[in-house]
Amino acid sequence: MSNRQEAKAPSSSHNNADLLIWSAYLLQAHGKWIDVEDLYLKAFELAPARLSWRTRSELPDYKKCAKALQELEDPNRSEHLGLLSKQGSYQRKLTEKGYLWCKQYESHLSGLYSGNAVPAALNHETSRIIRQIETSEVFKRYINDGFLSGDVWEIAEAMRCMPDSNLSVWSDRIDAVSIAAKENQRDDIEAFAAKVREQVFTEKGEGQK
Repeated sequence: MSNRQEAKAPSSSHNNADLLIWSAYLLQAHGKWIDVEDLYLKAFELAPARLSWRTRSELPDYKKCAKALQELEDPNRSEHLGLLSKQGSYQRKLTEKGYLWCKQYESHLSGLYSGNAVPAALNHETSRIIRQIETSEVFKRYINDGFLSGDVWEIAEAMRCMPDSNLSVWSDRIDAVSIAAKENQRDDIEAFAAKVREQVFTEKGEGQK
């Protein structure tokens, strides 16, 4: 059974878990997968005293960074579960929940870690996702009819996955669409993504995540 819990608000003092999530946000990892080494370097850039060698303050300590990430993802200890998605050993991306957490506490985290907020300008990836949904037949029909209809293969085509993809893949694709919709202030696409999540997880018999 999962030990998942709601992510807590960020600490009022420096905290490695908050730092890693904020670093992922600054790297725009809500729209793309990033390598853990890029994540470590950004975290070190923001808080070098926490993550440097003991004798070489100008160098990031890989072991310290890896330990911080391990603790962040530990289902029995972490207070940040559900904020970061994992693909293999080296790829990470913010979930929709993680993106919203960073947006909610953006002012606090930016002040604490002296990082700049992610620019408002849309990146190429989110623009691509919006076009991907807008041109799909299932979305066009959703707009015309006012409700979601279509077979799972048609929805999968819009989401760029396979009908039999596991739920983690579906969740990742839906998160990406929802985040892109929020950044573009596209309430129609955000609502569409919510309906897709509900239908897909219901049809697969797992319940909505």
